[in-house]
Amino acid sequence: EDEIKAFYEALGRLAADAVALIENLEPVRRPGISRYMLRFFRFGRCIAIFETNRTRDRIRVRECQRIPPKRRGRQDRESDP
Repeated sequence: EDEIKAFYEALGRLAADAVALIENLEPVRRPGISRYMLRFFRFGRCIAIFETNRTRDRIRVRECQRIPPKRRGRQDRESDP
């Protein structure tokens, strides 16, 4: 439920502000989803990959996925007993 709420809050912010859509989102290339460059936004511990049309009046979310937790670095492992 928390992820769903975070998703709709982030999507609402993007839909409300076209400038945020351009300035605050990161590009991603996923040939399996689309041959075009897509963008993604973060919500909670997840990302949503989406596309927009040329006039940017529509957002189509193509895929959502959880971000895997970061692995412990080498220094952390060496200091373990």
